[in-house]
Amino acid sequence: MGTGGDEAARGLAQEIVGVVRVTAFGTSIVAPAGSVISVLIVMMSYAGFASPLVVLISFAGSMCCAVSFAEFGRRLPSAGWTYTYSSRGLGRTMGFLTGWMMVFGYAMVVPGGVALTSAYASLLATHLSVTVWPGVLFLVILAGVILVTYLGVRPSSTTGLILVVGEMAVIAALAITILIKIGPASYSAAAFSPGSAPGRGTSGIATAMIYGITAFAGFEAAAALSEEARNTRRSIPVSIIGIVVITGAFYLLVVVAETFGVGRNGIGDLVGQPSPLGYLASRYWSPSAIWVLDLVVVLTGLGFVVAAANAAIRVLFAMGRDRALPGSLARLSGRQTPVAAIGCLTVITLVLGLPLTYVVGAATASGYLFACAGLAVVLVHLAGNVAVIRAFRTEFRDEFKRGRHLLIPAAGVVILLFPLWGILHPDTYSLINLLPFIGLAWLCLGILAAGVLRARRPAVFAKLGTTSMPGGS
Repeated sequence: MGTGGDEAARGLAQEIVGVVRVTAFGTSIVAPAGSVISVLIVMMSYAGFASPLVVLISFAGSMCCAVSFAEFGRRLPSAGWTYTYSSRGLGRTMGFLTGWMMVFGYAMVVPGGVALTSAYASLLATHLSVTVWPGVLFLVILAGVILVTYLGVRPSSTTGLILVVGEMAVIAALAITILIKIGPASYSAAAFSPGSAPGRGTSGIATAMIYGITAFAGFEAAAALSEEARNTRRSIPVSIIGIVVITGAFYLLVVVAETFGVGRNGIGDLVGQPSPLGYLASRYWSPSAIWVLDLVVVLTGLGFVVAAANAAIRVLFAMGRDRALPGSLARLSGRQTPVAAIGCLTVITLVLGLPLTYVVGAATASGYLFACAGLAVVLVHLAGNVAVIRAFRTEFRDEFKRGRHLLIPAAGVVILLFPLWGILHPDTYSLINLLPFIGLAWLCLGILAAGVLRARRPAVFAKLGTTSMPGGS
């Protein structure tokens, strides 16, 4: 297998996936079907009848971020993506902290995704009159994910392409059915007014945006394949922006259908359902169709976890390659996949996900883990936008364009301040609202770790985030 240094020098396999597979990979991490049955339902509980407005605002903010990440993807192709971008744009300390928060975020969302998938797989089994504890399914799903990530990104992205097209087609068909059956008389422009949010205040909108932004999170992970994509300086930017456009249109269609389908007074009942989409399918299709949606969610979860795991191990690989984390994480298998990073992620997922699934149940465990990731997601996106402004005003000054490198990322920063405010100042200090503060504690540890690395290994610290494909430095 060789040493970590030898493997890092050999690098990941190159030019093995095209723009379609890269787009499918990123869309699988966004997990549109998974989002509409999880984080967007939580968003609706805060935004109420104004949920379509929150989707539009979240889309605008995500698009600004997408443009920023696309600019870096064109200029600095790297498996470490945002870690590399922040290192070059904001300096080595901020780059390290961005990577540090990315590791935390993926350490939450991967086990959260496995837990959520196991919950719906258990629910699907009940349609066959079979009872399976989600903890067993957690182990089975994780084993399958580890196998696929070990085989490489090409089979992973192919699987993601098939699953993501299927999942979005089924749920879009349900949304269109709802809109046709209720008719234009049930449509209302009030759904795009802040005054339609519960309490008629902006705090509900701000809190809802935490989940709205989270629903788009993952589009930037397409850049994790920068070192493995064909024509990477074109395919990565096109994929990043395309993912946000596709998922934004899908979310708006589904949330509008849900909002109009149950009406202003029915949203509370909808979000309280064990399976909100199953409830709508039973109401507008047939009760016998519920199992189809459960199957779609399971397949979505599988696609999401495979893609998220692939992205996570590439962050670990890139930081290990730079010695920001232990160099052994850069070790590759004979298939040129980050085998040590895969093992590390497996341990993290088992330690965090399985005990929590046993104690509180798979569905609740996934909710807790996703909530923990909220602050990390917002901070990483903020760092990416600010890094674009500074990098193209300094290192890449000759390419600076006011719109793409100042106004758009600045707009992204402003929009992201809303979910940040919602995290730091929640309406009520319930457990789910306090969990994101774990990310703040992790950030403080990261500051200490960065200080230690800078003091003890200054030569390594000075080179953080400098590795990208030829022509990108």
